[in-house]
Amino acid sequence: MAMGFGAAFWVQRTSWPELRDAVRHAEAVGFDHAWIDDHLLNDEGDPDAPKLEGWTTLAALAAVTSRIRLGLMVAANTFRNPGLTAKLATTLDHVSGGRAILGIGSGWFAREHEALGIEFGSGFGERLDRLSEAVPLIRRLLDGERVTHAGRFYTMRDAVCAPRPVQPRLPIL
Repeated sequence: MAMGFGAAFWVQRTSWPELRDAVRHAEAVGFDHAWIDDHLLNDEGDPDAPKLEGWTTLAALAAVTSRIRLGLMVAANTFRNPGLTAKLATTLDHVSGGRAILGIGSGWFAREHEALGIEFGSGFGERLDRLSEAVPLIRRLLDGERVTHAGRFYTMRDAVCAPRPVQPRLPIL
């Protein structure tokens, strides 16, 4: 496999036109991937400055690019349950013509969880346990399995992710 290069774009203190143009430029000069952060509030600088949401931003970028792969660096598992995450990644894969990469992590920024009423968990270990349970569920859904699961953090009953992603095996980072 050949080495590729990605460009990371933090979506705070920027406008949509500026971000759109920067990602299009990265694609034009040969970058292979464009990565957007997944914070709901600014995690550096002015906490009240404007901030774009990651999944919606990726979908918009899919519509204005044609080659560059798109992903979050990284989606906070604490923001969404695994079924919703699989559905978001699949939809992005369709909108982008098979260019989605699912970057996912445990979440770390307590302030945005507290401010928006999102469960943060009891600590880093619990967030890693949630991620450890979520990723295999996401993989199974992306791979076309019908999932029933009763775990420590997540419950699914006859869950399916249809349509399947465009890519035969959507990558998870």
